[in-house]
Amino acid sequence: MKCTLVDVFANKTLTGNGLTIFSDCESLSSQQMLALTREMRQYESIFLFESAQGLSARIFTMDEELDFAGHPLLGLAHFLGERSGVSSEQRWQVALNTRKVELRSWTQQEGSFAAMDQGRPSFGHILDSAQAQWVCQAIGLSYDDLAHAPAQVVSTGLPYLILPLRIGLERVSYRQDISQWLSKIGAKFLYALDVERLEGRSFDNAGKSEDIATGSAAGPAAAYLWQHQLVAGAQLSIQQGRFVHRPSEIKVSLDCEGRDIDNVTISGQVITTANVNFV
Repeated sequence: MKCTLVDVFANKTLTGNGLTIFSDCESLSSQQMLALTREMRQYESIFLFESAQGLSARIFTMDEELDFAGHPLLGLAHFLGERSGVSSEQRWQVALNTRKVELRSWTQQEGSFAAMDQGRPSFGHILDSAQAQWVCQAIGLSYDDLAHAPAQVVSTGLPYLILPLRIGLERVSYRQDISQWLSKIGAKFLYALDVERLEGRSFDNAGKSEDIATGSAAGPAAAYLWQHQLVAGAQLSIQQGRFVHRPSEIKVSLDCEGRDIDNVTISGQVITTANVNFV
């Protein structure tokens, strides 16, 4: 069985968010895909399936299968473009468990790039002060660390609680598992966002593993910043990965009509690091 290792949202090798792409996996069960993801020990792996009906993919973390994620899909777009040998922009429709996404890739002098339209964001629950205080304490922060904007659940496929910070991003340290609490407010994960530096951090809900660059959160984060008038422009670069020594840059473009957002596009540079054969 074949797989390819890539770095997503990277401007040079061994930066950005690592990803394993399995492309010869039609016979694998869900349990085998989960086991292979755990074997590679990256935050996520993506499994590509090709048939007469088109392309489909499944995405796994080391704990579970996800219906949607950002950096695995951009890594897949890069893989498809590189495999085709065509440097001009190409597009693919890929079916996930619950939706289809359109992916793009192209090559420039600076390197290979990939992009994904995430669609129109949805805005959910806004935390009251008591909820905001609770979640700050749960992840090792103070209520005073918050920026002057409400924490809110935002989704472009995967719902994140966007927690806006003015200071304290470096002090995020989970004191407990917040999965059940997030579920009650309609969120899957939390994204701590420094609204001045445009820098974020994302963890699993027990705080045991920090994600390097979270494409599924960058889109909601940018939509949140625009909706709450915390940024002036609709083209943003969100930084992530500094605290795990894997600096990453996620570019986000918002297609806006006034304050209404019709579409969110995330993009970034992708670098192939290895091709692997499993025996």
